[in-house]
Amino acid sequence: MDRARIAALVLVAWLLAGCGLWDARGQIQMMDQACTIAGTVVADDEVPGPYMIAVFRVPVEEGAVPEPVDHVVSAGGGHWFFGLAPGRYKVLAFADPERDGRHEVGAPVYLANEGDVLECLAGTRAGDLEIRVEGDVVAAHAIALSPERERGLDGSPVSVGGITVFGEVTTLDDPRFDANVARGSQWRPLDFMLDGYAGIYFLEPYDPDRVPVLFVHGMNGSPRGFAELIDHLDRERYQPWLYYYPSGLPLQTVATHLVQTLEELELRHDVESMPVVAHSMGGLVAKGLLHERERRAAPAQIPHMIALSTPWRGHAAAQSGVDRSPVVIPVWRDMAPGSEYQRRLFESELSGETELHLLFSFRRPDGGGRTGTDGVVPLSTMLYPPVQRIASSVYGVETTHAGILTDPLALERVQMLLKRGL
Repeated sequence: MDRARIAALVLVAWLLAGCGLWDARGQIQMMDQACTIAGTVVADDEVPGPYMIAVFRVPVEEGAVPEPVDHVVSAGGGHWFFGLAPGRYKVLAFADPERDGRHEVGAPVYLANEGDVLECLAGTRAGDLEIRVEGDVVAAHAIALSPERERGLDGSPVSVGGITVFGEVTTLDDPRFDANVARGSQWRPLDFMLDGYAGIYFLEPYDPDRVPVLFVHGMNGSPRGFAELIDHLDRERYQPWLYYYPSGLPLQTVATHLVQTLEELELRHDVESMPVVAHSMGGLVAKGLLHERERRAAPAQIPHMIALSTPWRGHAAAQSGVDRSPVVIPVWRDMAPGSEYQRRLFESELSGETELHLLFSFRRPDGGGRTGTDGVVPLSTMLYPPVQRIASSVYGVETTHAGILTDPLALERVQMLLKRGL
């Protein structure tokens, strides 16, 4: 199977309308072959969740048993999406109170599209599908969904879920977190995804007696950038979870992928509380995560979101790229000041269970840079008034944009805020 074909298979849900712009042009052209199936589960109090939403490829041979390609775990209903190879599919849901992904013959299932086949064509989106948890349709075949999604006969991925990391244990020395890989993900986001780098990593096996802390890096960053913050964590109380994503993708795509990946891990491990720490553009991703969770009845509480030097109003350099570059990286549109993505983030209030804490940096590097910035991001966007109004605290640190990840005062402040959530 050639690489262009695989691109159509795995990045289909991402809605994407050497290193460099010409690499990016080819990546974007391949990702434009996207095919998405998306919708909503409408829950029923009489049929408690969690729910498994599964997508099946329609067999070519008549009478053959359909095989699941991918699945999504939903605590109490809400939005879901699949990224798939162009083809013919059916989607259904079932209640999974045992949380084992198994469903017996004759037990109720709930159908999308009234059970009809969905034609998932390259470059299209089958959206707004509603699955209602009601009715008396029963499963004709037993269903067993594995945490390992299906792969092609040649080992290639056939869905976004098939290339997503769900809690793999690794170290910060993992070569996937190298700076060159992270920087290249802005120009080659497709390669980053195909290589199986995106998802949530653990630094140790899950411990139910310690609270997960989710870390979300910024543009061209990786989990390795949080090394000092993680080193200062009270590891008797906390365990780090690290979200890794390609910097070139649209921020809504990244936020949707994060919320769906995270919810499966929350349910798998019965997580009740999970603060979030995000740096730079990662703060926009994390705020998108909170926005999406409001639509999904996610299981765990997020008591604190701690944003470090986040450009809430975007960055003028992104607008210049949109206006002048012969190839526009999708994330630039979201990072341009006043973008549609930014506007949506402030349409809804934060949930009452989540406090937003802002840390901003305000020292230029020794090499200079414009006044009123931290060498990368202007103070005016880090201190964007609408976000200050909803913040529980605002705290300045005399350091650079990257330096806030290692500055002693910033490290102390983050630890203090985390302890407040206990």
